Amino acid sequence: MTAVPLTHRYVIAARLKGYLGKHEESVALLTEALELEPDSPRLLRFRGHRRISISDYAGAIADLRAAADQLAGVEDEYEMYQPEVEKDVVSLILGRPEDVRPQHLSDTDAAANPEILGRYNTTLHASVWYHLGVAQYLAGDLEGCLPSFAESEKASRHQEGLVASQDWQYMALRRLGRTAEAEEVLDRFRTVDLVDEPHLVGYEGRMKLYTGEIGPDELWAMCDGNSLKTVTQGYGLGNWHYYNGDVDKAREVFDGVLKTRVAHAFAYLAVKAEYERNPDFATTSKEN
Repeated sequence: MTAVPLTHRYVIAARLKGYLGKHEESVALLTEALELEPDSPRLLRFRGHRRISISDYAGAIADLRAAADQLAGVEDEYEMYQPEVEKDVVSLILGRPEDVRPQHLSDTDAAANPEILGRYNTTLHASVWYHLGVAQYLAGDLEGCLPSFAESEKASRHQEGLVASQDWQYMALRRLGRTAEAEEVLDRFRTVDLVDEPHLVGYEGRMKLYTGEIGPDELWAMCDGNSLKTVTQGYGLGNWHYYNGDVDKAREVFDGVLKTRVAHAFAYLAVKAEYERNPDFATTSKEN
């Protein structure tokens, strides 16, 4: 039987806990793993992500900054999304470790056999920088998050990571009043050859709203009853109304985001942060 390394199994278990909404337990598992492999950028990346989920932004920034500081000397590696991780959980439970795909497929291994990439949709380097940027943004450090998202954009190998990194940069720059730089982000987005994939959650729609390609009603209709898309697109739409001076409309959309109860989503956490520290949203929803 093919052995799956223990720290890899810790990551799989922690990701499963995250999918089940048990984020504190996920953090605890990754803390155990870090005792076995201290300062591992991979483990710090995943713990930083789950610390965001429990609104421990300071802890997340510390983990992800520690990981980022090591990336120059670490070969990049591919990561899978939830559907593939769930398959590997089943394989481990049923005692079929030979069916578990490499959880962290290195660039070297991928270059040797490109066909095995399959559904690997992000990489370690892009994930570290992206999650660091999100943690900084949610902590209110709009200036500090910009270099992190810029690094994530450069490191991204797939559309979703690329566009999401551009989106958060655009939002931060608009909040900082740096509209010319925000337009430069949109210019980069316009060069992306967009494809539609089932796992996409809505960053492409948000960016199309910012460029004027679609209107707010069309963006909202694209949610199609999907709670995660409603959260993701809703935060971008609420921000768009806010940029354009309509605080009441922004609050209405933000309230709709909170009603989804998709509390692990970064956009949901962003709305919570707005209501907690932005005086323009001092009157909050009952859902808050």
